[in-house]
Amino acid sequence: MRRIVGLVAIGVGVFLLALAPLAKFYVAPRVQVAPVGCSDTSVICKDRVNISPSAGIATTLFDPATLTSNSNVALVGVERVRADVTASKGPDNRTVYDESQTVSKTDGTLVVADTERIPFNGKTSQMISCCGGNVDGKAIADYSGINPLKFGFDVQKKTYLYFDRTINKATAMDFKDVETLDGVQVYKFIQTIPPTRIGTLEVPGNLVGSVAASVDAPEFYGNIRTVWVEPVTGVIVKGSEQQKQTLRDVDGNDKLTLIEATLTFTDANVKASADAASSAASQLGLIKTTIPIVGLVLGIILLVLGFIALGRRRDPVPAHAHAGDSASSDL
Repeated sequence: MRRIVGLVAIGVGVFLLALAPLAKFYVAPRVQVAPVGCSDTSVICKDRVNISPSAGIATTLFDPATLTSNSNVALVGVERVRADVTASKGPDNRTVYDESQTVSKTDGTLVVADTERIPFNGKTSQMISCCGGNVDGKAIADYSGINPLKFGFDVQKKTYLYFDRTINKATAMDFKDVETLDGVQVYKFIQTIPPTRIGTLEVPGNLVGSVAASVDAPEFYGNIRTVWVEPVTGVIVKGSEQQKQTLRDVDGNDKLTLIEATLTFTDANVKASADAASSAASQLGLIKTTIPIVGLVLGIILLVLGFIALGRRRDPVPAHAHAGDSASSDL
C-alpha cells in the first residue's frame, strides 16, 4: 500500500511540475491577446458588440441649421466596437477592430458621427499598417501609436503614443497617477492636443468677421483626453474628453466656436468596464502566477513525500527475539 501511495504522489508531483511552466510560458501568452468579441454577460455587450456610453455637456454648440450658438447642451455619446474575426489572423498577433461613434443631443438630434477601422497587435496594441485601416473611409496616415480602443497588456507608467482619429495621427499620452475606480486599481493617462488645423469649412463671412458672402474658414481642433487603464489587461475603464473646435479668421484668431464640450463614460459604463477588467486580470493572474507557484511548490512536496514512501521498508524482527520466544515455549 505504501508503494502505491508513493507512486501516486510522485506521478502527481511530476504532473504539477510540468503544469507550472506550461501555464506560465505556453497558456498565458496565448490568452494574453485582445479579445475578438465581448461576452453578452456584460451589460455593455450586445451580440458581441462592445457598447460604451458616455454623457456630458456642451458649453457651446453651434447649430448650422439656424446659424446660432447654444449654451449648456446635454449630450450623449455611444461607441460601438466589433472585432473583425476573419481579419484578426496573421503575424504580430494581428487583431482588427471596427468602431463607430455617435454624439447626439438628448432629443436624439445627431451632432457628430464617425467610424474607424484599427488593425493592431493584440498583445502590445501597437497599430499595424494593414487590413484597410481607416477613419471615416480615409486611410490612416500614422500607425506609430497604440490602438485608441485598448492599451496593451502589462501597461507601464510611461508616455505612450496614442492615436487620435480627428487629426489622423498619434501624439504623446503621459502617465499621471495611480487611482482606484470601483475597487480596481487603474493608471491615469492624459493626452493634450493643442489647437490643430484639420481643414476648412465654408460659412457665411460675417460669422468669422469677413465682409464676404461666404468664406472657407480654417477649422481647428483641440482636445484634453484622459483615460484610466487597468494595467494588467490594458482595458480602458474610464475615458473623458474635453474637446473644442473653432473657426478662425484670416489673422488666425478664433472667431466661432463650433463645439466646446466634455464627454465622460457613464457611471454604469465605468462599473461594467471595471468589473470586466478585474475579472480578466484575476484570470490572467491565476494562469501566470498562482498556478505556476502552487504547482511548483506542491509538485516538489509530493515528489519528496513519494520518494520517502518508496524508500521506507518494514523493520525486520531481530533474530534474538525469535529465539527468546522459542525458549519460552519450551519451558
